[in-house]
Amino acid sequence: MDFMFWVWLGIVVVTAIVEFATMDLTSIWFTAGAVIPFILSAIGGISWIIQVVIFVVLSAVFIILLRPLAKKYLLRNANEKTNTDSYIGREFKMLTGCDFENNGSVKINGVVWSAVSESGEMIEKDCIVKVKKVDGNKLVVEKVIKEG
Repeated sequence: MDFMFWVWLGIVVVTAIVEFATMDLTSIWFTAGAVIPFILSAIGGISWIIQVVIFVVLSAVFIILLRPLAKKYLLRNANEKTNTDSYIGREFKMLTGCDFENNGSVKINGVVWSAVSESGEMIEKDCIVKVKKVDGNKLVVEKVIKEG
């Protein structure tokens, strides 16, 4: 095995690992582009310059032609809102209070959610709160002050 065999193997492995770590459809095209030069280096007799040119051309073609199609069909639901976004702006009653050290809780549709105060103020049990945003598995809330 010549030196370029190990170079292409390294490129395939590293770019595949990066793609699996990020899942952003960026480095997978370099993985695919390195496969043919990897095979050519295993066969032997092909100049490393030709292998590099093939890698660059294939990677560019994959990025330009296939990435938009892949993003369109594979990542079409990636930025879609979830049903938890419907909680934003709605008002609920605190099951347990929260303060700067402890999360409170709110029950929505039979599910108990952790709740934290947006401003860090203490919110008592049974107080009405408005959901400002959903942060992971926590609702960020603010106390509702009723006029009257």
